[in-house]
Amino acid sequence: MARMSTKRVRKFAGKRSYEIDHGVFASGFHVFADGACEPNPGPGGWGVAVFRDGLEIASDHGSDADTTNNRMELTGLLKGIEAAKALGALVTVWCDSQYAVKGANEWRHGWKKNGWQRGGANADPKNRVLLNAELWQAIDAALADVEQVTICWCKGHAGIIGNERADELSNIGIASVLGVPMAQETVDYLTAEYRDLLAE
Repeated sequence: MARMSTKRVRKFAGKRSYEIDHGVFASGFHVFADGACEPNPGPGGWGVAVFRDGLEIASDHGSDADTTNNRMELTGLLKGIEAAKALGALVTVWCDSQYAVKGANEWRHGWKKNGWQRGGANADPKNRVLLNAELWQAIDAALADVEQVTICWCKGHAGIIGNERADELSNIGIASVLGVPMAQETVDYLTAEYRDLLAE
């Protein structure tokens, strides 16, 4: 199971930053999923980029004219899980949304047990509503009896090539629903540091 190695580094004023081990992404299958909404709520898009041994081999994106950021993050994750399952190999699905990753790895089990509601039987009824329940149910179904797919969090906008690509694809989704043309030319996202890692 691939896990992104991050070291917490203390910075001034108590802020923390992360050192990302880009070598984690240089071998095996990695699927990056992202979603965006601008404004939130409003037009949204999702993107999925599939990488094998550090190189992009497939991508997809989509949009919704009236949605929320969380819905697009979850849709991206669901599409990423589906892409990962189709590979028929060990795959890590990376997402920069803590909401999506924690929900898929931890919270959905409790929600399912509670009939896709939040909290227990004694919770205030108005607090029991689970937003995006149909997407959580679809994610749960997609992950049923799947052992080759691992879902992990990665830091967004931190120079992780696959995450940057999934972010770009989600923005292409937004642009498509707005009718805004975007350049589709091939862009080289590999930094010199990442190229050195791939060459090793």
